[in-house]
Amino acid sequence: MSGLRFVRLAHTLVAAGLLVGAASPGRAADSLAIGEARLHTPPDSHEPQRALIELRNAGPDPVAQVKILCTFTGAGGAVLDTQTVSVPDIAARAAVQAEAIYYGYPRASGAACRLAEPR
Repeated sequence: MSGLRFVRLAHTLVAAGLLVGAASPGRAADSLAIGEARLHTPPDSHEPQRALIELRNAGPDPVAQVKILCTFTGAGGAVLDTQTVSVPDIAARAAVQAEAIYYGYPRASGAACRLAEPR
């Protein structure tokens, strides 16, 4: 392959990569909402507690790389731990389930989850 053909091929591949990157699903924060987050406490105190989260994408486009922060609280609202949950992909107008796991002690009495700010 001649040098000129190689350079043209390289430019074409770079341009194609940029177009694919521009068409990738982004993050439309205004279309995302946490529908419900509830604390699941198993009867065995040695099993971890879980915040079960429903996340909805009401928008017309898929969304990728969503992060959720779940804060587990104890008696009197004391913060026990905050866990980060990653959701790789959410289709347009779809809902997904996610969970954050709390392994700590004392047992949590509540969990509140929110969308993490994009970085």
